[in-house]
Amino acid sequence: MNFDKISVPSVREEFVRAIENKILSGELKIGDRLPSARELCTMMGVSLTSVSTGITELANKGFLEVKPRHGVYVKDYRKDATSETFFAILRYNGGNLNAHEIRSFTETRIAADPLVARLAAERASDAELTELCTLAEQFAACTEIPDACDAITAFCYRLYRLSDNSIFAMLYKTTMEAQKGMYTLYFRKNGLLSAQDSMSSVAAALAVRDWQTAGKLLLSSVESVISGPTSLIS
Repeated sequence: MNFDKISVPSVREEFVRAIENKILSGELKIGDRLPSARELCTMMGVSLTSVSTGITELANKGFLEVKPRHGVYVKDYRKDATSETFFAILRYNGGNLNAHEIRSFTETRIAADPLVARLAAERASDAELTELCTLAEQFAACTEIPDACDAITAFCYRLYRLSDNSIFAMLYKTTMEAQKGMYTLYFRKNGLLSAQDSMSSVAAALAVRDWQTAGKLLLSSVESVISGPTSLIS
């Protein structure tokens, strides 16, 4: 029997994560100039090599801009984002998103969910749509928030997979922990019942391939995260 070695973050990785967190938290603002590499070595207790390679990595991720003979500056990471920028945002603060990111994620769901519902209704088999109803029933039976978050994300991920669009499915999968974080906040504020009723109705509509009704229900559900009395953002 073989066991893989347990790896721990390198000093460079810890340096990169620390600078990322300062930028994402707003402690370092767009346009701010970082201290020199040698000053960072002294302040953070790391080697010059770790700082230099870390800065290069952060520049490649879109967080920093290196201006020769002028210094290193915080870049507008949303404007010049890469896939690595996206995953850094998901990692930040344990996946707990700020109001801007909650709105951004929700607006993405507003755009995608009605199309996902239509594709699932068109492409999924009867057995697969029945399975979706079972997942909705499991969500409806939840009484605790952690269980409910697991159940609703399982339901949504299965729905996205039934669209038979691999990009949609991968996008949901890679953001699942962030989605759970948003559901936790939503359920704490608004309870479980409305979301449980909504997903049950979505599954029932899709079971008869009524994607228009399912899409409207999904749209109403995700819009409630950022608008009206149930909103998570002011």
